[in-house]
Amino acid sequence: MKVEQFYNKNQFSIRDRENGFTYFQSYQSMVAKIDTRKEILTLGKHWDYSKTTMKHLYLWLGEKLYSMNTETRNAITNALQSNNTRKAIQKLIDEKIINYDEDL
Repeated sequence: MKVEQFYNKNQFSIRDRENGFTYFQSYQSMVAKIDTRKEILTLGKHWDYSKTTMKHLYLWLGEKLYSMNTETRNAITNALQSNNTRKAIQKLIDEKIINYDEDL
């Protein structure tokens, strides 16, 4: 497992090559997970906890687009270019393009 600080001292990108997952952690909360083998993105309940968390999550997603399937990659790209990124991401969750896991 490899942990790297991501843009801010309280933001981390964690890569678990053995199990094929990449995680985004903000402070003590796991915010997102990408199953790199299945190319599936899952957001946790804290993905929109604060403006700072969302800002760093969006940066992380932009850097990890290559790890997602084509549909998710295109949807995330469009959402990140939206005037209301939070609302666009929530719509992707509601439409089940992005997975949501309350326990993440």
